[in-house]
Amino acid sequence: MKVEEQYVEPASKLMSDYVNVRPAIRQYFSYDPQVESFEERLQKLQSHSVDRQKVAGILHNYMAPNGLSKAAKQNLASFGEGAPVVVTGQQAGLLTGPLYTVHKAISVIVLAKQASEQLNTKVVPVFWIAGEDHDLAEISHLYREVNGRVDKLNIPHTEYGKNSASSAMLNKSKIASFLEEYFRSLPETEHSKELHDLAFGLLESSLSYTDFFASLLHYFFQEEGLLYIDAADQEFRKYESPYFMEMIERAEDIAETVAAAEQSLLKDGYTAVIGAEKTAANLFITVKGERLLLEREGAEFVANNGAIRYTKEQLLDVAEKTPELLSNNVVTRPLMQEMVFPVLAFVGGPGEIAYWAALKGAFNVVGMELPVIMPRLSLTLVNRQTQLLLDKYNLSFLDVAKGQQVAVMRNDLMESIREQEAEELIDGIQQQLESAYADIHRQFSSVSKGLTPIVEKNLQLHIKQLSFLKNKLEDEVVLQNSIEFGHYASIENELLPNGGFQERIYSPFIYMNQYGPELVKDLLALPLKYDKNHKIICL
Repeated sequence: MKVEEQYVEPASKLMSDYVNVRPAIRQYFSYDPQVESFEERLQKLQSHSVDRQKVAGILHNYMAPNGLSKAAKQNLASFGEGAPVVVTGQQAGLLTGPLYTVHKAISVIVLAKQASEQLNTKVVPVFWIAGEDHDLAEISHLYREVNGRVDKLNIPHTEYGKNSASSAMLNKSKIASFLEEYFRSLPETEHSKELHDLAFGLLESSLSYTDFFASLLHYFFQEEGLLYIDAADQEFRKYESPYFMEMIERAEDIAETVAAAEQSLLKDGYTAVIGAEKTAANLFITVKGERLLLEREGAEFVANNGAIRYTKEQLLDVAEKTPELLSNNVVTRPLMQEMVFPVLAFVGGPGEIAYWAALKGAFNVVGMELPVIMPRLSLTLVNRQTQLLLDKYNLSFLDVAKGQQVAVMRNDLMESIREQEAEELIDGIQQQLESAYADIHRQFSSVSKGLTPIVEKNLQLHIKQLSFLKNKLEDEVVLQNSIEFGHYASIENELLPNGGFQERIYSPFIYMNQYGPELVKDLLALPLKYDKNHKIICL
């Protein structure tokens, strides 16, 4: 395993400006996305009001069922003694969800180590599991390659209703049948049985999506001491009670400043990804098992199109006595994270950083500032077969990812092997037919206007048959050159599935099946520089 680094220009203007520290975007953040910002941020954290022993105890209790490694115990102790944290988070996807979830965890571990050395003080990595999220469609699927194409395996989730990832009790037999199908679609290797047993063993001991996800985090990162917490954990929620109360009290100010920030972003040529409304409450409430979004209507907080209503005093009472019924949205989740933890840096993907750009004012409303916001490390794994194909066609990762060279080569090959004479013959026949049918159309319409639809339909039948012939000709030509076309498809499916980076599509289990269960451990052993360059990992 070796690593190469190449800068890949981000797809969005905001992300490009942010990683390159351009002045236009700088005003929306408190710090530059650089390790040099850590020292100043660390000084600001000295006054953070976190109850370290209480939070450490909550983390300990949540992680204990999976077992606490020596490194995790040491990190809990360091946190209790005053260590700041580097934090990231993600929804509880099946088999961790896409690779970027693992990349996020790797990022906070690498960054925490680097920050510890730079600051000469312990910095602890933390993973915030968004178990409160009820959009189960986002986490109930897996991608695999089937017959030369990228296929999405959807796992039914409607039976869970609007339950969150932490409250939805898994239908294990149904999920197991889909996981069986998923594993059958992977090539049989010396690692397949071990990985199958790992996944099904952890599924059997899990009750919810979040349990399953947390057990995999533990499996991958226990030796690194990664701390993790479910945002929906009831003990955690009780600790957050006063913070929910503050969010309710300041709901109007928070909503107004976020909406204003998005308008400013739009004027500066960026995209407003939150779609903030001045009437937003930016909180959810769970009623009879359903997680409902709250909005403000005059002096009241309403949900379910006004069918459910709370006065501010009633909602404050909920926050005080039953805070487990409340949960955050994309605006208040970062605020809650900062209220709970002394965050040196937050590690996020492009989408997350885009919405953090609108939150500086909201942080100010509650007397806080944005932490240092660092883009997660972006990695692409290149297996041996793909590397051989890249070498064969003299392609680099950038040629595929940004230069679209494979598409160019496919088109060039297609042009070079086309049966042009036969295609031109078919095109000529079609033109003659269309000309002849124009005469037929005139003759028939002079007899009766009611005959013209029949003429048009008859013409379309002939054109359809000619198109069929042309497509069969093309299919046969492609078939005769199927090896080369297959190579092109294999390269793109591996490095650019569905037109995007593999880290947004495939589960780590695909690569563990090829490389082995030590994949994540070996990735962490690489000399990964925390910078804006994309990491190409040759397995």
